[in-house]
This record gives sequence, C-alpha cells and structure tokens, in this order.
Amino acid sequence: MNTTYLALEIKRIVRSPQFTIFTIGMPVVMYLLFGAIFGDYVLDNGLHSSTQTMIGMAAYGASGGALFTGTRVAQERTDGWQRQLRLTPMRGPGYLAVKVASAMAVALPVLLAIFFVGFLRGEPLTAAEWGRQLVFLWAATLPFAVLGLAIGLFGKGDTVGAVTGALMMPLGMLGGLWIPLEILPGWMATVAHFVPTYWLRRVGLDPLTHTSGTWVAVLVLAGWLVIPALVVMRRFRLDTARL
Repeated sequence: MNTTYLALEIKRIVRSPQFTIFTIGMPVVMYLLFGAIFGDYVLDNGLHSSTQTMIGMAAYGASGGALFTGTRVAQERTDGWQRQLRLTPMRGPGYLAVKVASAMAVALPVLLAIFFVGFLRGEPLTAAEWGRQLVFLWAATLPFAVLGLAIGLFGKGDTVGAVTGALMMPLGMLGGLWIPLEILPGWMATVAHFVPTYWLRRVGLDPLTHTSGTWVAVLVLAGWLVIPALVVMRRFRLDTARL
C-alpha cells in the first residue's frame, strides 16, 4: 500500500466541510435526538435504551462514512484519474487498498465522536466496554468500505452520492439502527436479518447484553465483505482494461 497516497487521501477527506458536517455532525445530532425521544430506561435485555441508541447511531454513522467512499471513487472515474494510474508505479490492488483504508479512517472519528458524546451523557459502560465497542464496531465497518467501493466503481460521479444516500436510509431503518426493532412491526424485524446493518448492530450489542451467537454476525459480515470484494476486483480489471 502506498502510504503517501493514503495520507494525501485522508487529508483531502478531513479538510472537506462535508466530512465534519454530514459524516460526523449528523450522526451525533441523530444520537442526541433519538436519545431524547426514546429516553433512558432499562430494557428487558438489561441494557439502557440510551446505550442501545448510541450503539445504533455509532454503527449508522461509521457504516455511512465508509460507504460514501464510493462517491470519491466514482468522481475519480469520471475525471479520468484511473487512466493516470497507468502512468504511475501504483498498481490496481494498491489503489483499491488505499481507498478501503481511507474509508476505515473516515469511520473511526465518527465512532470516537459519538462515544465521546455518550461518555459525556453518562452512558453506563466500563472502560473495557468502551474500548471493546470501539474496536468491534470499527472492524465490523470493513464490509461497508468495500461495498462503497463497489458502488463507486459502478456508479457515475454526479449520481452515486444520491444513490448512496438513498441506500443508507433503508439500511438504517431496517437494520434497527434508528429505531429499536422491538417496537417495529414483526415483518421489519424479519427483513432486518437480510441487511448488513442489522449484523453490524449485533456486533455492538451482543457483548453488552451477553447474548451468544456473535460469531454468526461475524460470519454474515464476512460474507458481505468477500462478495463485494470479488465484485470490486473484477469490475476494476474490466475498467482498467478498457482504458
């Protein structure tokens, strides 16, 4: 991986006002809003409702930040940046690795911001639980980084942002990240098992509720990682072959 290119990519992202406002600011505001709506009481699983809301919004913000990597990839395709890669020592796998790594770098400050606000609000987690949630949720965001890359390689620069934004809405709702699945209609709880955000939520909640079966969530997310990765590699080879 070209670390110089990665550093430049991350600097370009964090210097964008949209990064601060939408990628970090919006999930934090949604956490405060939904936290106020649902209040703070102990659920049947022993978890505070505000803590569950925090985990859901952290998962939503991190996955959304990683997914929106595709907008930059699509714009670079439109601008002909991939053509320029053929004139540099960087090969295709290095380019793709930088994009995935930058997506993961985008997801991390979202988690840190929401957890910091949760800490200030007095979420009842131990130091070990805070650290575990940060590591688990961040690692589980990787499939969304690769999925965003796949969207960017198929989309166009002027439309992929809208497509990704429209995709995040059902992913947040059906995955139980916005509203607890316990208060949603039964059919939505069933559909939730078919979207990756549900399993991302499980990675965050299961260790706190001492629920067994976290490995199932890990396996499902691994599937959501491998399949888009294969699509990405094939699409990128076809794109560069036409250049």
